[in-house]
Amino acid sequence: MVTTVLHNIGRLVSGDWNKGVLKEDAIRVEDGVITAIGSYNEVMRKGADVIVDVNGMTVTPGLIDPHTHLSFGDYAPMQNMVGLLTEALLQGTTAIVDEWLQFEGLPLFYGANVKAVKATALLSLRSYQNYRPGGAMKVLAGSIMLVRGLTKADLVELKAEGVWRVGQIGGSTNISDPEEIKQLVKWARELNFFVSTNLGPGVLPESLHMTAELVADLKPDKIAHVNGGTTAPSWETVKDAIDKTGDCSLEIIPYGNLKMAIRVVEYLRNKNQLHRLIVGSDTPTGQGYLPVAIHRAILFLSSVCQLPAEKAIAAATGNITDCYRRYYDGFNFGKIEVGMAGDFLVMDSPPGSVGKNALESIEAGDMPGIAAVFVDGNLIGLRGKDSRPSRGSIRLNGRELKVSNPDEYLFDPPRLYYRSTGPTYLL
Repeated sequence: MVTTVLHNIGRLVSGDWNKGVLKEDAIRVEDGVITAIGSYNEVMRKGADVIVDVNGMTVTPGLIDPHTHLSFGDYAPMQNMVGLLTEALLQGTTAIVDEWLQFEGLPLFYGANVKAVKATALLSLRSYQNYRPGGAMKVLAGSIMLVRGLTKADLVELKAEGVWRVGQIGGSTNISDPEEIKQLVKWARELNFFVSTNLGPGVLPESLHMTAELVADLKPDKIAHVNGGTTAPSWETVKDAIDKTGDCSLEIIPYGNLKMAIRVVEYLRNKNQLHRLIVGSDTPTGQGYLPVAIHRAILFLSSVCQLPAEKAIAAATGNITDCYRRYYDGFNFGKIEVGMAGDFLVMDSPPGSVGKNALESIEAGDMPGIAAVFVDGNLIGLRGKDSRPSRGSIRLNGRELKVSNPDEYLFDPPRLYYRSTGPTYLL
């Protein structure tokens, strides 16, 4: 078992909406799990194998993207993009929840049929159970798209196999009858499936139009891209859906209708319901770009919508954890607290920013500099390709680690590949 300690943390962002920035400045991770948060002396009482001096920079939970449409592996065939998941990991997105799988078409199993959606859900689930893009990214894949002819017995079979999510309803289903959707969701609820919906028109001409009334009847756990994906419904539709869906999570995406996103944030602020906000990318699609999509969403919420940076980060971490964790026990990341996974992003203000630290830079609208990414307490890398440099750098067991070569900045950032050398590769 390897023990890692991060200390000399300038600002420790909990990822918890209510806790915000913690007063402690050190974290202890044993066998991938946070076991202590406190002062350096407190967390070092039993020693450590790997000691990371954060040099006064900001530490947050690893970012989560709760809305992607992946294929198999680190490849997006629709866009001919290779390695996008590894790049997202090195930018600090350490976990992904795949809404439903796609390939060259929207979706892979178009035209939709029962055998195809079941096979796709199971294959996607199994494909990512032991595969970690970039050697470390956590991908929760495998959701069932509700299509005509699906039965309760089908849902029982899938749940027994480990599928626990209903993919966003209204996205590309071939069901046009709202009553049929309501029956399927009733069965899914009886089996404790997580349910998300679209709002407004779907992607395909035959997709079900999701009115505020229908969404409210389905009582979703999440309304996907409430600000449009990419086209937003009317404000009256959005407002009615917010009012009629209780405390469900409301997902904003950075490439959706940003005017609508501002209205959503202001409305939630006036209703004292900002805690419902989460962010997602809805990528890879022709409109989005996954590696920095979550960062752009954080910047938008903080610099444009005037949320404190730690709140915007919570919308990309702990709020997402709260949204999903009651349906899946393995969702043990997204917050810095004892018992959670040791997934961290170390960041700082970039050179030239008016912000004196990462949080101030985010509030000013500047992309923070990435200094290190950790998953399960292991140092995965220092930064992604062409991500903003950080003013500071970490020290691992007394050795300074930073990017200094121009070729590294643009083309080949240090990728430490801990799995091939072991977590103690620098000892």
